[in-house]
Amino acid sequence: MLIALLAIGGLICGAILALIAEVVPDNGGGGHTPTACAACNTPKGTAGLSPIRSAGSACSNCGEAVSAGRLPIAVATGLVFALVGAVVGAKWQLVPLLFLSASVIALSAVDFARFRLPDKLVFPSLYIGIGMLGIFSFATGSVDHFVRGLIVMLAYSFVLLVPNLVMPAGLAFGDVKLGLLLGLFLGWVAETGIDAARLAVWAFLFGMILGVFTGLFVGIGRRIFGADFMPDPDFPAIQEDGSLLPLLKTQMPFGPALAASALALILFSNQLLDGASILA
Repeated sequence: MLIALLAIGGLICGAILALIAEVVPDNGGGGHTPTACAACNTPKGTAGLSPIRSAGSACSNCGEAVSAGRLPIAVATGLVFALVGAVVGAKWQLVPLLFLSASVIALSAVDFARFRLPDKLVFPSLYIGIGMLGIFSFATGSVDHFVRGLIVMLAYSFVLLVPNLVMPAGLAFGDVKLGLLLGLFLGWVAETGIDAARLAVWAFLFGMILGVFTGLFVGIGRRIFGADFMPDPDFPAIQEDGSLLPLLKTQMPFGPALAASALALILFSNQLLDGASILA
């Protein structure tokens, strides 16, 4: 029953997240209203507010696809919520982990669509996460987990800063800021500092591997569907000679890979750490 309720709730939440992912402005401004076409700002009408009814339709003015990604976001959220419920069960830890799941899904949707992780989505998620974990930790006598989360929050973000400084075109500063949110939960879930460090290292390594596969996916997609497949506004896919960038130099959204890696490790931390998890 719990899993079914979470799946339904996830679908509804995912519909809201899809709209948020559309309208949240980039760090330099921008964004658009949910009732207008993203390309030409032509009003969509009431159908544009529905993440299901608008899926696969096109703008009546310019022909731009209207929110084709909304339905997948809603479905993905429902599936993730159901998975979280199946792993965690009816415990208080379920609430913050559902919040984390919703946050990273919204951030990943924006990153896939715009190659951006907007501050107006990253930092509110971080602040709410800190407040939520702080309240639950003090209420349940698990303050040590909260403190560990704050420490790993800073440490994990610093680790991500290194590849950002070395190759900013590969891992952007938005990914470093995302590391604050992911590190907070990676540290909170572990029972000891050593276990928290293990989770953070695994999250970093698996995130890098997933990021490489994401880059290959984008690069191959551009070779099949053209240079406009998942375009990065800051890094053109076409070189001066008219050819596509080499596969290993393809710009890609790294945030979803980092988020997926961290969320999976957090959810299955009890199994990975032999019971040394707050989810035990």
